[in-house]
Amino acid sequence: MDEPKKKSSVLKYIALGCVGVLVLVTATCVGLGFWAKSKLEKAGGPQAFATQMISKGGSALALPALPPEEREAAKKVLEDLQAKAKSFTKEDIQALGNAMDRLNKAYKANHTITPDDARAFIAECKAIVDKH
Repeated sequence: MDEPKKKSSVLKYIALGCVGVLVLVTATCVGLGFWAKSKLEKAGGPQAFATQMISKGGSALALPALPPEEREAAKKVLEDLQAKAKSFTKEDIQALGNAMDRLNKAYKANHTITPDDARAFIAECKAIVDKH
């Protein structure tokens, strides 16, 4: 008669262990969600975060490819891009992403960015900045 009690006792420990793991996983997921939300808010929202990533990537590829006399103006466009990021629409972010994709494709095709590639990227960024 004692044997069935031992089996049910073991099942209780197994169930409690599973519930404990489930609670830990849920708490971790909720914590990561709050952390990600705070990072996005700190960046200024999803638009600003996406714009920062595009601007940083674009400046790393485009600015060195430009002649020195054009770099300051291009840098100003990228700074304005970040400053106005909160007002960008989904379409603006998509257009920036497409511009960055074209710049990356040019780099992959030639293993370098030409001044014309860089100018085209900066022109697309400027068109979006000028809308706002």
